[in-house]
Amino acid sequence: MGTWYEDYLAAWDTLEVGAVTTWFTDDCYYEDTTIHHKAEGLEQLARFVQASFDNVPDARFDFVDGVDDGASFAIRWVMQPMGVPGVSFGKLRDGKICEQRDYWNGRLFDVPNT
Repeated sequence: MGTWYEDYLAAWDTLEVGAVTTWFTDDCYYEDTTIHHKAEGLEQLARFVQASFDNVPDARFDFVDGVDDGASFAIRWVMQPMGVPGVSFGKLRDGKICEQRDYWNGRLFDVPNT
């Protein structure tokens, strides 16, 4: 078992919505800044995660590194097989993600259906 960052990114690789949403608080806020998507709460987040799986089912995340102080975090990753580097910044509450913003270069990969 790896760090929580590696386990969290591995949840995205499962293509199972529940495997991802279990990492978040009920009142979470999630933003993918590149595609201008925002989700507030688990229901909206679950729809976004499912749409991500539907639009890019081959995407996998390679963990690069991460830091957290128990209240906030940063994770560097590379979306494969596209080779797109990115970073997720966020806040933690009671060991779960309550806020996350993703930043990556959309010029390297144009997400379908967005």
